[in-house]
Amino acid sequence: MRRHADQVDVPGTRQTYRRAVGVDDATWDRGRGWALAQAINALPYYVDTNPVMADTARHTLRAVLD
Repeated sequence: MRRHADQVDVPGTRQTYRRAVGVDDATWDRGRGWALAQAINALPYYVDTNPVMADTARHTLRAVLD
């Protein structure tokens, strides 16, 4: 599965990853939108049944909105 940098972000690596993949701003923004949509849907779905997935969604939301 392909993942957006905001879902696997380690402090200080997002810009390095972005340079390495070499995508334009529009593509990067679409990826951020995809990650945001996934997290918005996952958080309420998993909040009571799968704490790991809920935490991943929270992390993604913080990273995308940062």
